[in-house]
Amino acid sequence: MPEEAGMPDLMTTKQVAAYLLLSERSIYRLLERGAVPAVKVGGVWRFRKSAVDDWLDVRLGSLETGELDRLGDELRASSVSLSGLLAPANVLLDLEGGSRSEVLRSVTERLVLPEPVDRTELLARLGEREDLCTTALPDGVAVPHTARSEDRLLKRHDVVAFGRTVEPVPFGALDGGRTDLLFLVLARDERSHLVLLAKVTRLVRDEDLLAVLRTSDDPVRIIQRIRSAEGSLFRQPEPVG
Repeated sequence: MPEEAGMPDLMTTKQVAAYLLLSERSIYRLLERGAVPAVKVGGVWRFRKSAVDDWLDVRLGSLETGELDRLGDELRASSVSLSGLLAPANVLLDLEGGSRSEVLRSVTERLVLPEPVDRTELLARLGEREDLCTTALPDGVAVPHTARSEDRLLKRHDVVAFGRTVEPVPFGALDGGRTDLLFLVLARDERSHLVLLAKVTRLVRDEDLLAVLRTSDDPVRIIQRIRSAEGSLFRQPEPVG
């Protein structure tokens, strides 16, 4: 895939911090934990963009809440909104299937898309991403998406869908728990992809939101509750003075 405009393949700590929407301090903290791929060249850390992309696809969901919160400035500044992209028709509250692949097939078949997409390829790409490393998070949530480093299936739009399974299914969560809630993210570019994944990952750590997502049968109420949670977490700070 072509590199993001202006972004070299070999990045400095400052450049990778900007690319990942984190502070340099957060990058150094990740380096101390050996949590981000990098090499030292002449005593200075260097990051290959392709390796960072692969790492990000696999590890975003495992970032600590504080690290996700440090994405705040960029997330507040972004015009990309989960609730704004989530149409009532894409709130799927009775997903059938006893396995990960069956649930993904159900989502893919019912998804309302704003532009033509080969659904067979979409399902294959979602499965390939899960085979790379599960998108299942703790607390019964998964965030299926296509790999960030591959060409986009959607060219002109960003799409978010929310799904709830009839029964929890084994989705591959590292804690062995089953999954009953899904946020499907399909973005038209890398930056929207990152912002949407980061917002979902942060939002689903809100226990009150999860309770509504599990109990409400009203798509409009679900979207309103997600909008409210977004507003609370990513609201622009009030000006001082």
